[in-house]
Amino acid sequence: MPDAQLSHLIRLLDDESEVVREAVKRQIESMKKDLPDRLTLLDRPLTPEEDRILGELLAPSRREDLEDNWMLWREQATAEAQIEWALAQLSAFLSGWKSRPRELTSRLDVMAGMARESIGSAQINARELADWLFAGRNEGARLRGNSKDYYSPHNSNLLWVLDMGLGNPISLCMVYRLLGARLGITVEGCNFPGHFLARVVHDDDVWLVDCFNRGRFMLAADVARHHPAANPAMEELVHQTASTESILLRFLRNLDDAFDKMGQMPERQLMRRLGVKMMEG
Repeated sequence: MPDAQLSHLIRLLDDESEVVREAVKRQIESMKKDLPDRLTLLDRPLTPEEDRILGELLAPSRREDLEDNWMLWREQATAEAQIEWALAQLSAFLSGWKSRPRELTSRLDVMAGMARESIGSAQINARELADWLFAGRNEGARLRGNSKDYYSPHNSNLLWVLDMGLGNPISLCMVYRLLGARLGITVEGCNFPGHFLARVVHDDDVWLVDCFNRGRFMLAADVARHHPAANPAMEELVHQTASTESILLRFLRNLDDAFDKMGQMPERQLMRRLGVKMMEG
């Protein structure tokens, strides 16, 4: 049956009285956790203006919630679970007030099932998964590097990446890693300067995978030897697993830069505060 209380509150969103609007704001904030589900019980869809007002109304509390809960990623049992938990929070925040963190896990579960069915191997390996995701040999690449809008904050939102099939190097690597975890494939990260890479062991060799450039496989030893900045530190870097902390901080720095370019200072300041929490904690 229609949600009469919510319908009444929606009608008062743009009331002339500031006292009424503040009361509506408090009521809406109190139901924000189940607000998207309750909206399905309305007798009509929200208008674009109502959707915009709700988004603006909930923005401060959504920033506060993300900041308060951010460090809970450390309570997850594995590195993959930590990364998925943290990126699910970020993605839900970036996607808007209707999104929930659990959506990312559901989407990745479905995609892993599609990979199993499509690839058809008894035991999928790292190269097969990379080809299925990035190479586009049959049906076209499912995920591609977003070279046209490289600095957009969307590229750090895995829900948007899965919807649009576009991302930056680190977001594409993390989709590869989180799908790999569901398929029994160990995918790590390489904190390569300026261009994050995945790192896998395949056929007893260590490979770096450039997920931004069609999942290109490169022998780690060759990259260390032939890179323009080749030195002993580069040799160590390509054989070193990127920590969860370094991965999440790289996401936050990307978002800091993106929001700075867009002039979205509250969001930029939030990303900086999340980074500070990590470095202090």
